[in-house]
Amino acid sequence: MSTPESGPERSVSRSGGRTRGAGRRVSMPAVVLVVVIGVVMGVVSFVQGEILAGVLVILLMTGVAAFLLVGSRFSDTVALLGDDHHEERNVEIHRRSALITLNLVAAFVVGAAVVDFARGGAGTPWVYIAALIGGTYVVCLLVLNRRG
Repeated sequence: MSTPESGPERSVSRSGGRTRGAGRRVSMPAVVLVVVIGVVMGVVSFVQGEILAGVLVILLMTGVAAFLLVGSRFSDTVALLGDDHHEERNVEIHRRSALITLNLVAAFVVGAAVVDFARGGAGTPWVYIAALIGGTYVVCLLVLNRRG
């Protein structure tokens, strides 16, 4: 429902918060990237002679793109999956999610390397992935520290 204070483009949700109306709430580059990845994976499958797998992956990724486009109009969570960075709250949620993801993936990779070492292995590919994660983290810290 639109209110005089919110103007024609804004609406008030049932919870009282403002939403951006029925417009698109997903980043179009994110949707295009999903479709492009699907097409590339499909072409690779076709080249390898896996026609059914190629068709399925293209259909799956096109379905994901459609889900992002349609679902983002009705769900804040889907809009976040579609790279909705229009509100400060969404930006903070993305930052916290990225930090938690980094910590969990790093813990898994280090744990997998330890298990591989304990079994008498060389720790590969886990040590390389751990080095990549750690190196990327240090470079990001240096760059972001310089930017202020």
